Amino acid sequence: LPEQVHGERIVEIITGNENLDGCDTLITKDKNFSLGIKTADCAAICFFDGEKIGIAHIGWRGLCLSLIEKMLAKFNREKLNVFIGPFLHSFEIKKDFCFDKIQEKFGDKYFIQEEDKITFLFKDAIISLLPKNVQMDARNTFEDLSLPSFRRDKTSKRLVTVISFK
Repeated sequence: LPEQVHGERIVEIITGNENLDGCDTLITKDKNFSLGIKTADCAAICFFDGEKIGIAHIGWRGLCLSLIEKMLAKFNREKLNVFIGPFLHSFEIKKDFCFDKIQEKFGDKYFIQEEDKITFLFKDAIISLLPKNVQMDARNTFEDLSLPSFRRDKTSKRLVTVISFK
């Protein structure tokens, strides 16, 4: 499990001794390793193409840093399978740095503005970047009280999502 920072560092696991500080994505060809990440509202996205596995921790920052696109470039798109674990599907934002970064990447496409409230359609933005055959756990961490949600509860609890060849 990496020490996640909502950054853009991708680490390839070759020996198992790699430095995972400041890392939000992992990838390996070695069938002896399992890869995992922790989430509370961010999306855990798993990648598999028959030769490699990968996992990415995607929040709004990772989305804007093109982590999904960078991971997709490391896999054979014709054989690629993608799975997304439970995550926060949409959230209210202010017109701040977060809003500016998302708007810079997507324009106004994934915003709903009602009076003084702006909602970012996080799920729709993620899906727009992935292949059509994505499998997704439909649970929303904010709505499903059995799942940890930082936005709902300010909890330190996390889901752990793991991918392996086995």
